[in-house]
Amino acid sequence: MPWLMFAGIWLSAFFLFILILFIPLAALGQGTYTINNRYVSGPYFLTHAYPILFPFMLLVGALAYGYWTERLWARPLPIFFWLGIDGLLLWGILTGDDTRADNLGTAIWGVLFVVGAIWYCFYKRSVANYYLALERAFRQGEAGTKPEELSSAKVASRNQKP
Repeated sequence: MPWLMFAGIWLSAFFLFILILFIPLAALGQGTYTINNRYVSGPYFLTHAYPILFPFMLLVGALAYGYWTERLWARPLPIFFWLGIDGLLLWGILTGDDTRADNLGTAIWGVLFVVGAIWYCFYKRSVANYYLALERAFRQGEAGTKPEELSSAKVASRNQKP
């Protein structure tokens, strides 16, 4: 597995852990929370911010699980993550929360993040080779083993020449 994907497993899991940890803390009113530079209570934060954060929680959880278990469907998840971030940034532009210079910077970074994720997930040689090996293993399967249960060690040993 390429190192950035491996790091993505741990960063996604850590991010998800932190977001889940804040649920009971916010519900109990522990800590300080702000929305639009306005201090709010923990329960208010939960009811107004977590509906926006919940899809990201599902996405990073799916990314960590999909990469950890080497699922083929996990390949485009970073692209969806950055598209979601871009959607939030676009919302900031459309609601007029930022200046014109901020909007230009947001647009440039938004495009760069998505293009970078597309390049990494589909065109970076190590990632493309990794998924090619997973796809071959998926097609071939093993006796008594579901293709999605194949590990990278099994894939690597199968691809080595005797």
